[in-house]
Amino acid sequence: MTRKITSHPDPLRTFITESLGQPNLLFALSAYILGIISNLLANILGAWTLWGIQGNWIIIVMLVLVLFVIYYGYTRRRRRVIIDIQERQPTGKHGLILLLSTLDPRARGAPDEVQQRRDAVCTSADRIATTDLAQLTATDFAPLAGTNLEPALRALEFHHEAGTLRDCWVIGTPDDVTADGRVLKGSAWLGNVLEKWFRHLHPESHVTFQKAIVVKPRDYVTLWNHVDTIFRKAPYRPSAVICDVTGGLKLMTVGAALASLEEGRTMQYMATDRDWSGAPVPKGEMVPVLVDITPYLAETGDLKVAP
Repeated sequence: MTRKITSHPDPLRTFITESLGQPNLLFALSAYILGIISNLLANILGAWTLWGIQGNWIIIVMLVLVLFVIYYGYTRRRRRVIIDIQERQPTGKHGLILLLSTLDPRARGAPDEVQQRRDAVCTSADRIATTDLAQLTATDFAPLAGTNLEPALRALEFHHEAGTLRDCWVIGTPDDVTADGRVLKGSAWLGNVLEKWFRHLHPESHVTFQKAIVVKPRDYVTLWNHVDTIFRKAPYRPSAVICDVTGGLKLMTVGAALASLEEGRTMQYMATDRDWSGAPVPKGEMVPVLVDITPYLAETGDLKVAP
């Protein structure tokens, strides 16, 4: 599906500023009005003198003072904060959109320890993906703790514990085959692993996991369209669906963010404690942070998206 942006007539404010050749409506009208006033005053008082000073010079001084007053008032208004957006958590949502990255154990230490940790995580994920949930135990899921799949689990748990979550959409990348025939796993297959992990921890849940959406790593436009479609066609109002942009590759995050900018849509990010190098701290607190710039865009008038 290709996203189409339809054109709209320019607002009257834009028409006036472009017609008068000024970038700002206040300056455009001021320049127009001052031009009329200066011509009238020059015709009426041009021959008048005060203390030996010709009226034309007096008119010029008065116009300069008026311009200074208008400019001072304009700059004072521009310095004012339009709206203040405070960091806060999102409310519970009915629908959750998750972006998944390729599996990363986030291991640190000696090379042998890192490789051992990576092998344990990959082995566990493969077993979970190919085994019935009833046959899996806590030991199978234990290696996944601390990986980059955990933020997605915590996002699910947050909205589940709020008592509102009903549907989850997972977006990931496809597997890739190298020139020598090796298969490099993407991230879409982790949707199945994530679902089993969540259901193992919350067997009472009735959350429906939709079929994983597969998007190429750099195809952010297609991802944008998929997220936009979910917001428009989900069985809930757009405000009842939220997109989590914690996971995914950088361009995937860009596409998801673009689709979440329309009025009534929101994003969230799973924030966690980090060390001096920026790496997540093991056992650190992980909480969702609301990314909602709709009030700011609406106030400044910068949100211009076709219906």
